[in-house]
Amino acid sequence: PMPCHRYQAKLKSKAQKMSNEFWMANKNLFEGNNKPDLSYTALVLDTQGSVSTSKIKKFKSKKSKMSRPKKLRTYIPEGRAETSPSDLLKTDKNILLVGQPGIGKTALAHEMLKLWAERDNKELDYMFYFDMRATEDITKAVSLENLLFSVFSEPDEGKQEVLEDIKKNSDNVTVIFDGLTDLSSSVVRRLVEKDLLPYAKVIVTCRPDDEEDVSGDFLRVEVKGFSEQTIKTYLSATLDEEQEKVLCNLELLTLCHVPMYALMVAACFSSETSEDSPQPCTVTEIYINIARFCLQTNSNKRRTKHLNSFINNKSKEMLSLAEVAFHATERKTVNLTKLQYEDSCVLSFLKTLVLKVAHTETTTTYAFLHYTMQEFFAALWLLKDPDKIKAVFQQSLTEQHKHMKHLIPFMCRLLTEKSPSWMEHLIPAQQLKNTSNWYFKELMTTFSPGLCKTDDADTEDSGLGVGILFLCQCLYESQCPEACICFLEKLDYRLDLSEESLDPYLCCAVAYVVTQSKERKIWLNLEGVMVSGQGIRRLFGCLQNVHWCDPLPLQLWKIFLLSEEQMDHVSLLGLDGNQLHLPVEGKRWLFERAVKVIKITTKVNVCLHWDRETPVCHSLCECLLEALPYIGSLSFSHRFSVSVQVKFFGNLFCAAAEREQQTGEKILEL
Repeated sequence: PMPCHRYQAKLKSKAQKMSNEFWMANKNLFEGNNKPDLSYTALVLDTQGSVSTSKIKKFKSKKSKMSRPKKLRTYIPEGRAETSPSDLLKTDKNILLVGQPGIGKTALAHEMLKLWAERDNKELDYMFYFDMRATEDITKAVSLENLLFSVFSEPDEGKQEVLEDIKKNSDNVTVIFDGLTDLSSSVVRRLVEKDLLPYAKVIVTCRPDDEEDVSGDFLRVEVKGFSEQTIKTYLSATLDEEQEKVLCNLELLTLCHVPMYALMVAACFSSETSEDSPQPCTVTEIYINIARFCLQTNSNKRRTKHLNSFINNKSKEMLSLAEVAFHATERKTVNLTKLQYEDSCVLSFLKTLVLKVAHTETTTTYAFLHYTMQEFFAALWLLKDPDKIKAVFQQSLTEQHKHMKHLIPFMCRLLTEKSPSWMEHLIPAQQLKNTSNWYFKELMTTFSPGLCKTDDADTEDSGLGVGILFLCQCLYESQCPEACICFLEKLDYRLDLSEESLDPYLCCAVAYVVTQSKERKIWLNLEGVMVSGQGIRRLFGCLQNVHWCDPLPLQLWKIFLLSEEQMDHVSLLGLDGNQLHLPVEGKRWLFERAVKVIKITTKVNVCLHWDRETPVCHSLCECLLEALPYIGSLSFSHRFSVSVQVKFFGNLFCAAAEREQQTGEKILEL
């Protein structure tokens, strides 16, 4: 009948609009003109059923013994032969989509809605979508007609004819209930239980602790979030080159297995409009935005302007969660016990684990969706109870509680008044100010005497020393220039980062600390440092505050030439009057890369560095012979005697003359 086909077209138009609005709301989180085109990204969907209690217990027990990197990697689900939204749309079975908060259930439901709307109209069918978080109109619905036509969309004509077709041919109807928490609505309950539209396909999304309310013959699909490959795909689409900041940071990489968190990580980093953004994005800022976004998503008033007052109203619940997080972190466990508040906002940060302890009894355990979110909330509690902070500083230097140091960078940022606001809605401003007055001084007093050159932040099994890089991280999070100067004074303005591995985030931290030294230049040691192209660009921005003298120029060129990725040689040459620095001994790969740079640059000045009395590397001589026509000048660093230089140049030019005679190539014009 024509009214039915016209109603189908109206439903498809509404479905398209709902899908567009869903992704547009996410897109609007990004700033600037280059907002990414967001769409559904593949999720890990498990149709194998639920995990057994014994497996869960074994997993939890094993997890607590892991090193930090291994522990964090367990959060990322393994990618498997994917069940797609299209597959779920094609099946005739009712579907129960189960997953933790923010894990992608709603995105999956909207993708099925979109796919249905894009299908051709050869078959007459209907799809209805209900967001159960907007429950007021749904619970008021007293009949099937009321729910479908008043709450969702009313036919423009032939209402009774359309309703009769829906009832008579219910096998052509799909109803999605997104975010089901209970069956208090009689109409919803009768649809789920098949008293109404017995042959309709019902799709329900819910959290694990609510699936007990859904009975019947459902295909259970567990939504597990992003696999590692999908995380990389998502970040590539949303951040382009900036993705390296996340991929090199294990905490952030594994955090992104939760799609809602991945969205906020990408949105925060995209706000950095340039390499030298005056307002860099700190890691803690990302967690604050995640916390605010979770509360906004789970509040009835979803408009941003209402969010601060909502956080104020939920301060008791947030602080209670923070206290539980702190005590769990102290015990080095992810299991949370004795939650005082179990409302939807608190639970939006948690996953639930219901364990059967007897035939008629279950117990519920909670855990944060990611361990670093637990550390973030634990840091919040310390600022609520600041008398414990000094004890935590001391604990961080012990074998048993060294994991507590990961709370410290969070506290450094949470003490500031910078946007986005968070602490001012939870803790009195004067209390935070009083803590801030002594916090950074105590931080330096506690950790500066034991400053060590090395700092292995990636493993819980490393030494107890809290190193230079860790404190740079804390200072970067704080964005406090005065604390940076205090730190540099403790080090006599000498930053020894030799043999370190610097990801882009740590490079940002080091660069920030160095740039705070306006009155005095810093001695920087980068010998043997491993750093990416993006990381080295971050360091370039602070070098005007550094003593430009040996051996720093050579260290930078060794980093550049030994890197496997493409780096910006033009900027590096520009730092030192078009001069390239080379050791007289080293790997052949280093010298071959140097020749490539020399050949594509106008008359490079080459300076050779000889650390000790050793023969000149044969690879260097070969490469210099090849590059001689392109070299503007060739010199030694000032350490070497005239006799050493004369001997080297004599040997080099004899070899050049011999090659010129053999090949006819003009290479002696230098």
